[in-house]
Amino acid sequence: MSSSYFQRLQATLDGVVAKLTAKKIQASRLTFGGEGAKPAEKIRVPTDARSEFLANRAMGDWAERMLSAAIVSALPEWKVVQYGNTDTIAAGHPDFKARYLAGLEETRMFGKRPDLLVFPNAFDVDSNLSERNHTEIESLVKQASAAVEVRSSKFEALKYMAVRQKQRDDGEKGGRETPSFTVKVEDLVIVYRWLERHHVSQSYCQVFFDSVFAINFLDIFATIASGEDFSIETPAKSQEKATIMIPITRGVQVGKATSLPTFAAEHHVTKLGRHDAYVVPQGGGFELDPAAMKKVLLP
Repeated sequence: MSSSYFQRLQATLDGVVAKLTAKKIQASRLTFGGEGAKPAEKIRVPTDARSEFLANRAMGDWAERMLSAAIVSALPEWKVVQYGNTDTIAAGHPDFKARYLAGLEETRMFGKRPDLLVFPNAFDVDSNLSERNHTEIESLVKQASAAVEVRSSKFEALKYMAVRQKQRDDGEKGGRETPSFTVKVEDLVIVYRWLERHHVSQSYCQVFFDSVFAINFLDIFATIASGEDFSIETPAKSQEKATIMIPITRGVQVGKATSLPTFAAEHHVTKLGRHDAYVVPQGGGFELDPAAMKKVLLP
C-alpha cells in the first residue's frame, strides 16, 4: 500500500481531535503520532483471569479462525497471516507479568498490532508472526496488502436489525437500531501509531453469529471527523473506558453465516483453586462476498 493511504488518514486527524475534544475527551488522550509517553505511574498488572475474560478470549479466537478461513476461501489469491497476540497464558501464570509488560511496551513504541495480515498468496511468509518481535519483522509487515482487526459479537446482527425494524413498524420504542462497531478512544492513538509506521490499509471486521460487517479505518476516522452518526459510551464490558459506537450500517456487510456454531463448556482453575466455567464456540462457518471484502480492505 502506498503512502497515499496514510496521507488520506492523516487528513482527517484535525477533525477527529476537534470532534472528540468537543465531546469532553481529554487532550492528553488525543496525542497522535510518534511513540507514546512512558507511563508516569507503576503499571498495574492483572493477577487473575476470570470466566468473563476467558469467554471473551475464546469468542475472539473463534472469530479470527472463522474469518481467516472465509477470506482464504473467498479470495484464494491471498493468504492470511496471524500477526496479533495469540498468547494463551492468562493472568496468574508465572510468565504472565513479563509478557504483559513487554506487550504494553511494544504497543507504546510501535502501535497496536492488528490481528491478521493479508499477503499475496505467492508471497513467502510464515503463517504465524505473532511471536516474532517488531524489529525483526517490520520490513516484512510493511509489504502486506492489508491488515484486519477482528471483533466478535454475541449477537446475530441481521436478526437484531429485523426485530428493531418490526418494533418501529409497530410503533414501539426500541433501543439502538443496529449493532455497532466499537472502538475504544484509547485505541485510536495506538492504531494510528501502527499505521504511521507501516502504511498498510487496516479494517475492522465485526464477526456476528449470522454475518460479517467490515469498515476501513479511513471511514472510522472520517465518521468521527464528521461529528455525525456515532456516539461515545462507557460500557462495562470495556472496563468503562470511553468507546466510540459506530452503526454497522456505516460499514459494509461482507459475509453471511453458512452454519451457526455449537457451544462447549470449559473451565479454568486458578492457583487458589477457584473454578471459572465458560462456554467456547465450536464450528460454524461464513461465506464472504469477494468484491465487497476487497473494496473494504483496499480502498
